[in-house]
Order: sequence, then C-alpha cells, then structure tokens
Amino acid sequence: MRFVLAAAAALVALTAAFALPAGAHVSAPGPQCGGTLWKLMTLSDTGKSAVHWTPAATSISDIAKLTAPKKITTARSTAFQKQVWKFTAVLQSYRVASNGEIVFQLFDISTSTYMNAYLPSSACLPTTARGRAQILATRNSFLSQCPAATGDWQPLGATADLTGVGFWNPVKTTAGALKNGAELRPLLSLSITQGCGKF
Repeated sequence: MRFVLAAAAALVALTAAFALPAGAHVSAPGPQCGGTLWKLMTLSDTGKSAVHWTPAATSISDIAKLTAPKKITTARSTAFQKQVWKFTAVLQSYRVASNGEIVFQLFDISTSTYMNAYLPSSACLPTTARGRAQILATRNSFLSQCPAATGDWQPLGATADLTGVGFWNPVKTTAGALKNGAELRPLLSLSITQGCGKF
C-alpha cells in the first residue's frame, strides 16, 4: 500500500514539474480570420511587392535590438517589414491559434532569447497573398514531419533553418514574444535539421 501511495505521489510531482504555465491552455482553434493588421500578417497588403525577397542573414538577438516604430500602422514603414530574413533557431514549442495560425516560440541558444514566428492557415490566407504557395508548402511540410499542432503549447526542441518576413506586433503578451514586438510573420520556409525524426 505504501508503495502505491509513493508511486502516486511521484506521478503527481512529475506532472506538476512538466505542467504548462497558467494561461497556456487555449480553446480549440476556430475560424477567426481578420483584424486591422491581417493583410500585413498574411503578406497580402498593398506594400507586399516592396518586400525584398532575397533573404538577409540575421539572428534573434540582432532582431531583439531593433527599435519598433512608435506607431504600428497597416503600411510597411520600416526596413524590417520590407525584408525576408533568415536564421537558424530552436523551435522550442508550438500551438494552433484561434485563427488557425501555427505559432512558434523560437529560441536562440547563444543568447537565451525567445521570439515568435507564425504560419497562417490556408483558410485565412488570401489568394492575393505573395508567396502563398510557398507559405502553404512550408506549413504542410512541417505538419508532415512533426506531431499535429493543438490548441495547447507543445514542447518540440527541433532545430531549423527558417525564413520569414519582418512584422511588428503591438501585442507582446504571447509566450516567447520579444520586448520590441518583432516577429517573423509569415514564415516562408522552415527546414528542420534536427528533431521530428531527423538526427
């Protein structure tokens, strides 16, 4: 009997140790598309053609040093928003948001810095989006290699080379968000080099 109670206590302790932080649970994904900055998020805004398509090398730590515009509007007003960026990072965890986007918490090991990146869903990605086929191919490739995304944060720990367009998010409360609100949104490519079946 004592062994059973001890085992039960150990299981409770183990569960608590790996529990997600408060507020991490979200409801099941829903068809909630749209919003003031949605066209920027999906690369379907009028300034999409101004985005330099050849990726420029950077890092999460370098992006963290950028200064966000005082006012974030629907126009691509900064160099960060007009460039496709590339770097290598750890895909620390991921989940599906209410609009169907796959949200990634990226992690830079050398500086212990987190950053968010997003892959939109096909249902919320306009036909006018620049690079639409590429974005959807990236999403499908990720989902074919890794466990299905759910509404809860899932740890992953895979390493990937990725590219994406710069985006300033005025909301900085998402887990893993940079203090300046900088994100890659949308992601254009994501090549896993370690993890999700690769060694």
